[in-house]
Amino acid sequence: MGMTMAWRPQQGTEVLLFGGLFIYRSDELRPFYYPVGTEPPPKAERGLDLSQPWASRSQDLWTSGAIVKTPLLGVKLEAGLFYSAKDQHSVYADLMRGVGTDGSVANRRIIAERDNYDGSWSGEVRLVKELVGGTVNHRLIASVRGRSRNRNFGGGSVLTLGPSTILRPDLRAEPVWTQGAKNRDEVRQITGGVAWSMVAPQRFSLDVGISKSRYRKALDFADPALADPVTRDNPLLLNVAGSVHVARGLSLYAGYTRGQEEALVAPDIATNRSEAPPALRTSQVEAGARWAVTPKLTFIAGAFSIKKPYYNLDPALRYRQLGELTNRGVEVSLTGQLAPGLTIVGGSLFLDPTISGEAVDTRLIGPRPVGQIRRRSVATIDWRMDEGHGPLSLDASVESLSSRVGNAANTLIAPPRTTFNLGARYRLKTAGGTWLLRPTVLNLFNEYGWNVNGSGGFTYSNRRQITLQLVADF
Repeated sequence: MGMTMAWRPQQGTEVLLFGGLFIYRSDELRPFYYPVGTEPPPKAERGLDLSQPWASRSQDLWTSGAIVKTPLLGVKLEAGLFYSAKDQHSVYADLMRGVGTDGSVANRRIIAERDNYDGSWSGEVRLVKELVGGTVNHRLIASVRGRSRNRNFGGGSVLTLGPSTILRPDLRAEPVWTQGAKNRDEVRQITGGVAWSMVAPQRFSLDVGISKSRYRKALDFADPALADPVTRDNPLLLNVAGSVHVARGLSLYAGYTRGQEEALVAPDIATNRSEAPPALRTSQVEAGARWAVTPKLTFIAGAFSIKKPYYNLDPALRYRQLGELTNRGVEVSLTGQLAPGLTIVGGSLFLDPTISGEAVDTRLIGPRPVGQIRRRSVATIDWRMDEGHGPLSLDASVESLSSRVGNAANTLIAPPRTTFNLGARYRLKTAGGTWLLRPTVLNLFNEYGWNVNGSGGFTYSNRRQITLQLVADF
């Protein structure tokens, strides 16, 4: 459920208040399969409930905030305050390790925890000055933003169920377990910066931003035998981007970003599960071209290179930094109207992710990251009758994914897959409102495929699904 309220007392002033809540109860687990060799798991029956009836998850997700925009002394004031929280009453992870090609499981474990909490306050205040006139428009921004995150995690139990199978339900009695003391994770960060952009329509654009951040992360482990690390970082963050029109309908762009991002927490299979590394420093370089094939159809091609520290599991299943990850790739897309009533949205990502560092040099892990694709292609075409003005439209889409590495040694490969979807929309006005009927068929040909997470856990793709939505606007 959710709600948004807007108040506009005068021109140029707006206040938005919003809030939302997701409630999950009796959320059954889909196990993760960890193959024992170099072959993916066998094709287990999709939709078969393999979960333990006592291991269902329960959680509440909260989101709320306020945004204010108003003129102030010749500039524009923009401010926001946001709160988000994940309150997990019961948390389980079902890990099937040593899955053989016959569907057997060498060791099944369930990670059980209660009363985890992850809450964050964040906010930003910025002043915007726009200088419009002549042939070049300028925009100046000064901003301060901060966040405060508190997380309670851990203290659960590893419930060892022993040998099992992925081919049929294997129900067990719930072992006796207790919830121990929680670990605490606190993050505090404040960032101040300035940005400037100038735009000469149909000629060029330039954006420059620089900011200074103060970051602190503190871990307080419940186990007194463990050290409580405190990490501090004060990075200088920078972004520069620009574009230039070189011919009618053709422009070139390029950019550089030096940033910071939160690392993913350690997965459930890790010996230090749920532990979160400090924020990562990242860098990105990109360049490309935009071509207006027609006034309503655009082709974009770009290349990029992203570098950041690589965290994953070592052979002892400890989640730690194993090297540096470099993602080099090319993106191409074609979007817009092919003819009246006929539109297309399509694109492909070609990626060359590689890991470098001591762990690769000593063959502790392979040079390819686990779970990342090398190519993803998506295309959707939509036809609406009466040259785009009729009540009925039909759409078809296709998604093609390359193979993916399935283990740290790079000896296990999840095969590629391609799925097709069909859909329609029918619009009508009746009973004082505007109605939209939306039937869809997902995975039309019931393609069987595997998803692989970053720790090498396999889950099967969803089988064919038929959905029907009815949306009314009064």
